[in-house]
Amino acid sequence: MIDVDGLDVYYGSEAAVKGLDLLVQDHETCAIIGPSGCGKTTLLYALAGLIKPASGSIRIGGEVLNKTRKKTGLILQNYGLLPWKRVWENLAFPLKTRGMGKNDIKTNVGKVLEQLGLMEFAEKFPSELSGGQQQRVAIGRSLVLQPDLLLMDEASSALDAITKEHIQNLVLDVFRKNRMTLVLVTHNIEEAVFLGQKIVVMKQGTVVRTMENPVFGLDDLRNNMSFYETCLEVRRVLDEESS
Repeated sequence: MIDVDGLDVYYGSEAAVKGLDLLVQDHETCAIIGPSGCGKTTLLYALAGLIKPASGSIRIGGEVLNKTRKKTGLILQNYGLLPWKRVWENLAFPLKTRGMGKNDIKTNVGKVLEQLGLMEFAEKFPSELSGGQQQRVAIGRSLVLQPDLLLMDEASSALDAITKEHIQNLVLDVFRKNRMTLVLVTHNIEEAVFLGQKIVVMKQGTVVRTMENPVFGLDDLRNNMSFYETCLEVRRVLDEESS
């Protein structure tokens, strides 16, 4: 699905990403973790087609990426909702911009609102919602586009611990039901282990370690000691790479 080869991205003369290689298979989840300033978000924006690399290549679905894709959904850290539009209108907006007919918009938006448990909030503005509800709306706005690739940038970082877990459960459920590829950037080790089949550790603009996650998708994972053992292993790797 995603093949990144020798990617370099600069901000002025400063290299944010350098010589980066990454491979993510179809219908796989990949959690990208590392210290602040290591290039995680820059990489995600490059995968979204929002940042043009200085050199190297990105292929998605076998095609070279040189602009944004219609089948890529992006969920930002601040949710990116339009505050002057109600929940229904926030979900309908990207479909309207693509010229979809009213009946199809009504069907698609209604289906996603139902899936995410948001139907009762359809007429509310974002400011009337909790952080977790706003995050669900942000996820819904991507899902209405029926993406084959979903990118998430620190999507649960502003939420309290319990709401964060609920959103992580929701993201995993969305991934399983919609058969997409998921790439998420996170600072949170537990989130990386819960959501990442593959865990990619970045440092100073490049990938320094790729770990396959042996516990991904296990039932009642957070109550399984193997989950915490894997978290400790990821923490050990992060400590090694930061020294």
